[in-house]
Amino acid sequence: MLICFVHQYFPGQFKRLAKHFVDEGHDVIAFHRGLVDGRSSNQIDGVRVIEYGQGLPPQPETGALDALEWFIRESADLASIADDLRTEEGLRPDLVYSHTGWGRAAYLHDVFTRAKHVKYCEWFYNNRMSSTEFLHPGGRDLPSRMATSTLNLQILGDLAYGHKLIAPTEWQKSQFPLAMRDNIEVVPDGIDMDFFSPKPDATFTLPNGRVVSHRDRLVTYATRGADPFRGFGQFIEALGRLQAVDPTVEAIILGDRKIYYGSDHGTESHFDAVIAEAQIDPARTHFLGKLDYASYRDVLRVSSAHVYLTVPFVLSWSCLEAMATGCAVIGSETAPVTEFVTDGENGLLANFFDTEELAERMAEMLDAGARADAMRIKARQTVMQRWSAQVAIDSHMAVVDELMSSTRRG
Repeated sequence: MLICFVHQYFPGQFKRLAKHFVDEGHDVIAFHRGLVDGRSSNQIDGVRVIEYGQGLPPQPETGALDALEWFIRESADLASIADDLRTEEGLRPDLVYSHTGWGRAAYLHDVFTRAKHVKYCEWFYNNRMSSTEFLHPGGRDLPSRMATSTLNLQILGDLAYGHKLIAPTEWQKSQFPLAMRDNIEVVPDGIDMDFFSPKPDATFTLPNGRVVSHRDRLVTYATRGADPFRGFGQFIEALGRLQAVDPTVEAIILGDRKIYYGSDHGTESHFDAVIAEAQIDPARTHFLGKLDYASYRDVLRVSSAHVYLTVPFVLSWSCLEAMATGCAVIGSETAPVTEFVTDGENGLLANFFDTEELAERMAEMLDAGARADAMRIKARQTVMQRWSAQVAIDSHMAVVDELMSSTRRG
C-alpha cells in the first residue's frame, strides 16, 4: 500500500506507526510544515517527506481570525502540492492519516478521492471549568471564549471527511461533541516498553560530576517547558516547601524555560516569574534543560519520586513514559491523569492547586519504601497492558484492516 501522513510537525504521534509501515514494506510519504522548534523531532528512514506552506508569507499571530485564514491558506497549499504529485507522479495513496489539530488535511479528500482517511483527534476546545477554563476560575470574557471556540473550526474542517476517527485516550475522546463522540475509537500512541524500562542500579551523573541514584531522595519533573498548563509553578512551590523541612531532598528538572500552551506561548515569562518567588534550594535543585532521549530515560530510572501535573488537557507522553520506567509517580488529580493513575495503587494523586498537599504526597512517596516499590510495578503494568507499543500497533492495524476490507468489499 501507499500510505500518506499529514502532521504539522511530522512524525509526532505517527512516529511509531509510520516506522511500522516502512518496516512492513509499504511506501510511506508524509506532508509537514517544515517547522523547527521545541515540538520538532527526527524524521524516519524510508519515509519521503514533503513540506507545504513554504512559499507563503510569514503567519501573523494577531488573533483567531488570522489563524483561521492561515488554516485555509496552508490547507489549500498542501492540497495543491498533493494534486501536482497526483498529476505528475501518479501519486494515489490507499490510506491517509492526518492530525486534525491543525486541520491542514481539510482538502485532501478532494485530491485523494479513493483513499481511506483516518483522522487523529487529539483535542477539541471546550469553554468549561473542567477544560479550557480550569486556570480561569473567574471565567473569561466573551471574545476570549469565542476565540477559543474558533480554534475548533479547523479541526472540524479536517475530521468531517474521515472514514475513521481515532483518539489516544478516553479523556481526549470525551472532549469532542457528543454527536461525533461515539464514532471515535480510542487507539493509543504507544510507549516503547523495552526502552522505557526500570534499572534498579541505575545512576546519573550531574553536570557538576556528582553521581546520583534513586537512593538519594531524588524528586524528578520532566516536561517540554516551564508551562502553567503542566503545573510548573505549583511544582516549584511544593518543592520549596519539601526542601525546607527535609534537607536531604534533591530535584532534577528537565525541559526548557518556554511556555508552549495558552497565552504568552513562546516566552519565558512564567519561568522568570516563578523562579523570582521560588523558595527552593539552588544547591539541591538541578535544572538540566532538554536532554537527549536516552539521558532523559536515565533520569527517570534514578527518580525516587516523579511529579507530573497537568490541567485538564492532553496527557503528556512523559507521564506514561515515567510509569513505564517504573517511576513512583505523584500526579495531579485531574481527568487526564486519573484515567491512568489510581491513588495508592500505581501512584499518588494531589490537588493541582494545593502545593501543601503536593509537598506532603512527595514526602509520603519518598518514605513509602516497599509500598512505593509495589506502586512502581503496578505503574509499569498499567502502561504495558493499555499503552505499550505493541498494543498501539495492534490497535492501528485493526483499524486499517477494517477500512481496507470495506474497500475490497465495495
